[in-house]
Amino acid sequence: MNAPNRFPRRDDRAAINLVTVDLEDWFHICEVEHVLPRRDWDGLPSTVVQDTEKLLEILQASQVRATFFVLGYVADKHPELVARIHRLGHEIGYHGWDHELIYRLAPTEFRRMLRRGVECLASITGVRPVGFRAPQWSINDLNPWALEVLAEEGYLYDSSRIPLRFIGNECYPRQPHALHLSTGLLWEIPPLVLRTPWGNYPAGGGWGLRCLPYAMIRRQVNRLNGKQIPALFYFHPREVGPPRKIVGLPFIKRFVLEAGIWSTKDHLSRLLADFKFIPIREYLGIDQEKPSPWGLEPRHPIKEKAAKPCNTVRFH
Repeated sequence: MNAPNRFPRRDDRAAINLVTVDLEDWFHICEVEHVLPRRDWDGLPSTVVQDTEKLLEILQASQVRATFFVLGYVADKHPELVARIHRLGHEIGYHGWDHELIYRLAPTEFRRMLRRGVECLASITGVRPVGFRAPQWSINDLNPWALEVLAEEGYLYDSSRIPLRFIGNECYPRQPHALHLSTGLLWEIPPLVLRTPWGNYPAGGGWGLRCLPYAMIRRQVNRLNGKQIPALFYFHPREVGPPRKIVGLPFIKRFVLEAGIWSTKDHLSRLLADFKFIPIREYLGIDQEKPSPWGLEPRHPIKEKAAKPCNTVRFH
């Protein structure tokens, strides 16, 4: 299976948006090993099944199919949940195995992790995942090699590079674009951000989406759809489950996890009612049974710009 090398026809992608779910449990949080050590995960009470069922009910009520980026740990512990999501018509992508930050892996470790996930998810669904999202957007300027590995390992698109300072790079394109790599073509599908005088704002999910008035979100989606650009949103099962206070988390982590959490269900339900959503795989015209609906070159093709002096993540 090859990645399409053209955008969908302009009329095919009009007013279409993308809703995604990072399928992980409440304790899958990056950089808090001192609070939630990996060795303790198996003994913690899991809520991922019941929380995900709530998300599935919301999606089903609007007859919307989403893309679920599944953590290997969750697929291994709850294969029946992943199978159910697949049977309901949602796309299954990969979200890493143990919620590891990709820029802290060696290329050989990343490749091994990708193959482990493909084997696990394909054994559950019978379909090979073609999309990847790194935990905490951890494919960035620190590890551009990861994109080459993804393409070489048969992935057709990535959704890991976020146009934000500190965890990504504000110079990254803010709409779907093709990366022509030495190992093949890879599509990059970034989440929704808002441009402000103070920098880009994370409007596509998490605390950024939850804290915004819904009218602002709707206005931005309408603006993008008027240009036939999709808005990508992302959610987590824990955002619709019972609030959980985790003792010992740093303030910034508590803010990211808890700020505006009460608005999640309302924002998601209103988005699904107001706009059309499809899985990423369908937007890109990737289908294992039907031919791709791709055709015309985009009127304004996106090209990767040369590096600029932007604020970029620098973790060590």
